[in-house]
Amino acid sequence: MSAPSPEDILTFLTDNTSLIILKLLDGKEYSTQQIASNLDMPISSTYRKVSKLEQLKIIKKTKIIRKMDGTDESFYTSWIDEIQITFKNNRITYKIKNKEHQDKIVRLWQGFKHN
Repeated sequence: MSAPSPEDILTFLTDNTSLIILKLLDGKEYSTQQIASNLDMPISSTYRKVSKLEQLKIIKKTKIIRKMDGTDESFYTSWIDEIQITFKNNRITYKIKNKEHQDKIVRLWQGFKHN
């Protein structure tokens, strides 16, 4: 998939619901159902927002859990640290700085090393 357009990023930054979802996911992991419940949003709207934010690389899927009924439940977290928007020479450009996410196996191993 190609990089998001500057217009897509500006749309995200001006969409209050998307920003609220991003704040909720900052440093935490939630499923789409948990996001909908926390923000009192319809599940269908939440799925659309989460899908769009994942496409824009604003949030990242962190894990998938198989539930007892055989369906999968995906969990997400915030994936951006900073967004810079520039308007120069009649062009809008942006730069996204992603968060440093350590692999859970690496974090687990480091936990063993410190004990």
